[in-house]
Amino acid sequence: MSEEDNIPEEKPNEDSTQPNEINSLQEPIHESPQKENMEVHKHPHHVTHKKKWGEYLLEFLMLFLAVFLGFVAENIRENSSNREIEKTNITSLIINLKEDSVNMVRCMDVNEKRFKYLDSLLYLKSSKFPDEVYQKEFIYYMLKLGYIDYFSSNESTFHQMESSGALRLIKHRDVLDSILNYETNYKRVVHQEDLCSKWWTKSIEQVSSIVDLTAVANLPSNTLWSITENDLNNLSLPNISKDTLALQSYYNWRVNERISLGYYIQHLGNQLLLVRTLIPFLQKEYHLEKE
Repeated sequence: MSEEDNIPEEKPNEDSTQPNEINSLQEPIHESPQKENMEVHKHPHHVTHKKKWGEYLLEFLMLFLAVFLGFVAENIRENSSNREIEKTNITSLIINLKEDSVNMVRCMDVNEKRFKYLDSLLYLKSSKFPDEVYQKEFIYYMLKLGYIDYFSSNESTFHQMESSGALRLIKHRDVLDSILNYETNYKRVVHQEDLCSKWWTKSIEQVSSIVDLTAVANLPSNTLWSITENDLNNLSLPNISKDTLALQSYYNWRVNERISLGYYIQHLGNQLLLVRTLIPFLQKEYHLEKE
């Protein structure tokens, strides 16, 4: 075997052909001159776009207008709702005032009669009636004066408006002043009522300590105001002496009650005049039908 046969054959270098093949596959890239000369145009809404001051002003005006119109719409809606609540409250208040008017008329009638009964009772002290007549008259007026009727205003709507803050919804100042004036005057009525009640209580306590009232115990309590002198004819009335010292204190309490009752009737008359003026005033201001 020759030496040449022992020499290994050289394999062609595969990598040596790759550069040539790559070079042969690559073609020169020629950039278009048109692309080089192309200008870049930025859209107005592009992030790098610089706004002019006029655009900022326009956006501000549009934003302000949207907020302002929203505020106006909400204010109109709220105002409309408040006017509806106000009218509903006034309607309810008028119903209360009408009830007050009826009750005041009744209350004044009762207390004007009580005032006359007090006069008649006090007249007995200096009268020259026989004892039998005196004791019958005394028991009769004492029973009549045992009935009391003081005015109590229906303040349900006013208190509801006061507690809920609805009084501030009243747009007309004259309306609010009139309502508050009515409530203020009612407090005077209540104060005078307390004084009348005080003297009435003392009178009842005093007469109970000096007169045996068991003879009239069977009389129904709800008939005191309608009782007549003839209703006493069949009763065994207690003996009452005009000279009893304790009876003087009773008359004194009745004198105080008469004075207080006179002022009470006066305050109640003023309150009745106010309510008779206030009702048509409210009906006119809120265009409510008169009933």
